[in-house]
Amino acid sequence: MILLVWFAAPFVELGIIIGLAVKISHQKKKIEQLTEWLKQQRFAAFGRDGTNGCGEQETCNETLQQVPIPSSRTDLWTAPGGNEIQTADREGSADREAPADRKAPADRKALEHNVINARKEKRCKRNAAPDSTFYQGTAALVIGVIFVVLAGLIFATTAWHMLPSFCKVIMAFGFAGLFFGASLLAGRVFKIKRTSQAFYILGSVFLFLTVLTAGYFGLLGPEFILKGENRWRVLWAGSIVTEMAMFAGLKNFQDRIYTQACLWGMTVSMTFLMGALKLSCGACINAMVYYSFLLVAWDAIRRKRTKGDRGKQGVDGTGVSRPMMDAMLDEGFRFFVPLHFWIFSAAMAFQAALGFMGTFTGHMVFSLFPITLWSMVGLGMAAAGIAIIALRNRTPFMQTLHSVSLAVFFQYAGLGMPVDFTYQLLIGAVLTGVCFLAERKMGSPLGNLNGECIFTAGLAVDTALLIRISLFAQNGTGEQLAASASIILLAAVAADWSRGYPLLRGVIPFILFFLTVTGRTALIRSFDLPIRYDVCLMAFTAAVSVWDVVKRDRFQISVLVIGTGAQAAFWMIGWGPLPFFILLSAYLLAVSLHQEEEMREWYLKGSCIYSLAGVFIVAGSMTINSVLQMMWVTGVFAAEYAVVYYQCRKWTNGKFWDTTGVIVLAMTMGAFYINPYLALWNLIPCMASFAVFYMMFYRNGRIWPHLAAALSVLPVPVIVAGRYDVTANQLYAFTALIPLATGILFRCYRPVISRRETIPVSWDVDWFHILVILIILPVTWSQNRGWSCAYTFLTALYVLQYTSLKQYRKEAYTLALCLTVLAFWRQPFVEWPQVIWLEIQLLPAVILTRLLSVIWKGEKFLPWLQTALYSLCLAALVLDAFHTGNVADALILEAICLAVFLWAHIGKCTRWIRISGIIIITVALYMTKDFWLSLSWWIYLLAAGLGLILFAAVNEMKKH
Repeated sequence: MILLVWFAAPFVELGIIIGLAVKISHQKKKIEQLTEWLKQQRFAAFGRDGTNGCGEQETCNETLQQVPIPSSRTDLWTAPGGNEIQTADREGSADREAPADRKAPADRKALEHNVINARKEKRCKRNAAPDSTFYQGTAALVIGVIFVVLAGLIFATTAWHMLPSFCKVIMAFGFAGLFFGASLLAGRVFKIKRTSQAFYILGSVFLFLTVLTAGYFGLLGPEFILKGENRWRVLWAGSIVTEMAMFAGLKNFQDRIYTQACLWGMTVSMTFLMGALKLSCGACINAMVYYSFLLVAWDAIRRKRTKGDRGKQGVDGTGVSRPMMDAMLDEGFRFFVPLHFWIFSAAMAFQAALGFMGTFTGHMVFSLFPITLWSMVGLGMAAAGIAIIALRNRTPFMQTLHSVSLAVFFQYAGLGMPVDFTYQLLIGAVLTGVCFLAERKMGSPLGNLNGECIFTAGLAVDTALLIRISLFAQNGTGEQLAASASIILLAAVAADWSRGYPLLRGVIPFILFFLTVTGRTALIRSFDLPIRYDVCLMAFTAAVSVWDVVKRDRFQISVLVIGTGAQAAFWMIGWGPLPFFILLSAYLLAVSLHQEEEMREWYLKGSCIYSLAGVFIVAGSMTINSVLQMMWVTGVFAAEYAVVYYQCRKWTNGKFWDTTGVIVLAMTMGAFYINPYLALWNLIPCMASFAVFYMMFYRNGRIWPHLAAALSVLPVPVIVAGRYDVTANQLYAFTALIPLATGILFRCYRPVISRRETIPVSWDVDWFHILVILIILPVTWSQNRGWSCAYTFLTALYVLQYTSLKQYRKEAYTLALCLTVLAFWRQPFVEWPQVIWLEIQLLPAVILTRLLSVIWKGEKFLPWLQTALYSLCLAALVLDAFHTGNVADALILEAICLAVFLWAHIGKCTRWIRISGIIIITVALYMTKDFWLSLSWWIYLLAAGLGLILFAAVNEMKKH
């Protein structure tokens, strides 16, 4: 008895203290209400007087209206903390009422001061802390609960061991009952709900301790003892009792913290239950995810029903209004359900990640969380819960998270199926692809662009893994068929994407391209057909090409990339490939038929390039002669050019045909140059190809392609001389004949350089017959005088072609004549007599000098130039006569000078009279030098004297 009194004394004291505190709080609130009421009465009397001390009655009335006025003494008053209290004390009501006939103070300044103070007081109340009394009460409750727990600990350590087991259990249960009674007293009598809630929680906790005590002392049977695995049963039973008590008090305590405690207590109880059932860690996570999903679903249903019943009033059987209970539940679930769900969904995601890693790596560490049916259900419920939350909160993040959860679940579900790994991946791919197509087809409120990208990425990864598995599969066709199905599904997804993004349409052929790998292997293993891969790829390219031509499906780039890559790959590895390029050429030609004129030209150009490349590769596989190979290419190019030229001539005026022609010609000549084993006859088709392209460029006025064509054939003589066994005469004759014949032909048709009258700033330049001088000049210095003479004369003819240029016509004629004279001097064919050899050699020079008067007619320098040239010729003859001393040479020179002297007299040319006379006398004296040297010296003296006398007489006669 003493022990019970000692145990109950602290709680009685605590209840008395709490009651006194509440009574004092009520009295303080009444005082504050009376003070407010008195102020209101004063302001009302002041308003009836009609003035406010400032001259404005309306402002004063507005100020008075802001003060709360109770209608009677029994009205409810709002305390600072927001709690409604009722003035229960009805005694002395007359003292609290102010006289009705009270008048305003006479002093206006005092009244004005009262109004200002009232405004300040109201402002201070508005800015004050919301409820200091409330926080003080909460602190008191917390401290009180701590004291009670400390008292229990002291009791347990001092007197607990003195009691028998049954009494200990009864003692613990008595504590629970005592706390429940204290809660009832605090709530019903003293109207202090928080204190009542604290005692109620303590009572619930002591119920849990009561069960633990009974299990500890073995009073619940051998299955419920706190030893080994049975302790989970005791903990679960205690949590159940506690939760029942907590939920029983839920109708009386509308508090968010209390509600959270009830809800989280259920989670703790379920944890104890799973421990009692001996579930593994993964099974516990699965079970908690099930529970979380049920909470989310129940919360969604409850929200829907609450939304339908919103606004309805009423009271349930507990006396608590329905809106209040709904608000309390909504408040509790609003925080608990999402947090609880996200916590265990994250645990489920971690478990799924370990399951993925264990499946792909096979490591034992990850085998603790295998993929099972229950884990699949758990992950599916997690995804479903995310969908429910996303439907309520439709933000981009939640929509994306929903798509991620679904994609992960599909892969996880596939890996959990009891089939081979290949088919597990296929199931995941099918689920992902079908879900994507269904959402796109029927629409989904949770679908967005990020989610669709996630689904597509998951399907692409599955497809890549299946293709990899099919490549290394040794036997069977299941892997190939699974990969093929995934490829087709991914292509369907890409086709659906292309509806909103047309550029993605071109991805479909690249995806279907992998069918050539998987489908070929499946056909070989199923029907034992020796199908070459290039044949399979050729058939695929042809099928896609026909599909694009018929459907006009915008596959051009894809088809070209696949076909070009296939042709290049097979060609580089040395296979005898099929004509992919020719197929692409025909494909572009067919596509061009549906294009506009401008685009059609581009498609035709592409078709031309692919056809040339295709013919080059096919011809190369048929012959080792590179020149013949290029002849096929040249023929195809010529045919295509002719067709385009006659269909639309303006299309051939662009740079494309010029560039392509230059490349074809360069490759043709290069094929001849780089292969030293080709026969000489291969030069004939090369020169024929050069002639075709040369004429095409020259006729169309393509100056720069024409230059490239001319440069491509310049090394021919050097290559022929160094590679083949030909004589010098054959080589020189061939080298001279080609420029001579073509030069004469071309000069009859068009000058070497001319301007087109129809096109401004456009020139026709015959580059070959300009650059041919680089071949001719080296031969003019040859030791072979015959070919040197011929090539010098050929050089003169080369210079004559520039006479068509008016500004250089005189120079061209002069240089040509000079080269002709030089060629005459170099000729070895006619041997002239030694007596007249020099005269014959100088004869062309004299003729050249005479022709200069025709070429340079009217020029001032011409007489002096001709005089100098003639004088040089005569000087050469004089020196020859003096050097040889031959009388014949002297006589010929005298005859020439006499003829010039007579011609000068007839023409009255004093200059040549003097020159010819001087030469005649000089040569005559030199030839008779022996006679003159034989005379005595006085004879010369006599002649000199007579000469001087004669000179003097002539001068004197001139003076007279």
